[in-house]
Amino acid sequence: MLRLAHRGLHRTAPENTLAAFALSLTAGFAGIETDVRLSADGEAVLYHDRNAPDGTAVATLNRSELSHLSGYIVPTLSEALDAFPDAYWNIEIKTPSVLPECLAILNNYIHHRQLLISSFHHEVALHIEKELHLDCAFLIAHRPAQLNEFLLSAMPHPRLRTLIWDYEVLDLELLNQSYAQGFNNFVYGAQTEKEHLICKAFPLQGMITDYPEFIGLTPGIARQ
Repeated sequence: MLRLAHRGLHRTAPENTLAAFALSLTAGFAGIETDVRLSADGEAVLYHDRNAPDGTAVATLNRSELSHLSGYIVPTLSEALDAFPDAYWNIEIKTPSVLPECLAILNNYIHHRQLLISSFHHEVALHIEKELHLDCAFLIAHRPAQLNEFLLSAMPHPRLRTLIWDYEVLDLELLNQSYAQGFNNFVYGAQTEKEHLICKAFPLQGMITDYPEFIGLTPGIARQ
């Protein structure tokens, strides 16, 4: 199972920063999950929340303003991909507004990085798959009423063959339906050791987690 650090390893470094990414790879994670938003000056910045700590919308701030309010240098997508070329990257597109900038950036890395592009805005994932032929995924936080019908939208897109499930939604019935249609499955959102054990018992291809100790990794100890 592929193990990805959710926004990097961010207990001793701010989330979605180069420092957090470096710590996660040192601990033994195969890769990193991160989030991309568009700043007011047109940068694809790695930032999860819609608002800065003072409540100002990220979309109304330029990168330097966002960094000042956050108390650390907010990296760009290009900076992260350049800094860690050997990592597996799950890049979540947070809003459709950042799509044009992401397309331009990702086009430079198609043949040089391990990439999985995901979004809760499923039309965004479909568009990236169509334009760049990158591996893409649907993020799913609610149980689909009819999973098979839901998956039909991805069938014309051969590189969109991954579903990333919220732990609270996922069960073996959904997994079996997904596999029957030829999809890979990742999970995020497990919080306790017991929940991680349940995930490890599922036939999953990947787990996105904040808790390295629950998957056999030790923060701060380099893996050989």
